[in-house]
Amino acid sequence: MARQERAERTRRAVIHAAAREFAEHGFAGTSLARISGAAGVTMGALTFHFATKGELADAVSESGGTTTRKALPLRQGPAGVADVVGFTRTLARLLEQEVVVRAAARLTWDRPAAGAGWYGTWLPLLHELVGQADEELAAWASPQAVVALALSIVAGAETAVRLDGLPGAEGVAAPAHHATLVWGLARP
Repeated sequence: MARQERAERTRRAVIHAAAREFAEHGFAGTSLARISGAAGVTMGALTFHFATKGELADAVSESGGTTTRKALPLRQGPAGVADVVGFTRTLARLLEQEVVVRAAARLTWDRPAAGAGWYGTWLPLLHELVGQADEELAAWASPQAVVALALSIVAGAETAVRLDGLPGAEGVAAPAHHATLVWGLARP
């Protein structure tokens, strides 16, 4: 059992190190050698778990998707404006705090052949949420407009994460604060 636990620990360490590398450098700018060094494992140990960089990117994307799904609140019944705000703020907070989520979001753009990626994890849930609009939400805006605003806020939060620390990006709000600011402007 100890060997299996050690293998699982190694796998988690590799995924976490890869997430940091993919989030910062993107798919093309990340090397397996740098990931193995960051994870503190040999290249042989890394390739035992993940034969290719693509397999590793898939595992990071899956981990980011799982983290996202677990964090999103499940609702029963009508949804109001506050529910949509909370949904987008949760996504922005995840982008800010969870490296596997940041990496999954970035890999969506770096590897478009992989499909809708991280956005595909939560967009159907957003559509479902907005489709259960209560009277307040339905009176405020069309479902299409609400989804467009929510998507714009999350994409803006993702951009804020990527701008963090870059020269000329001073004053850009952190992702969760970005979501709060935009909703403050848009809310009825």
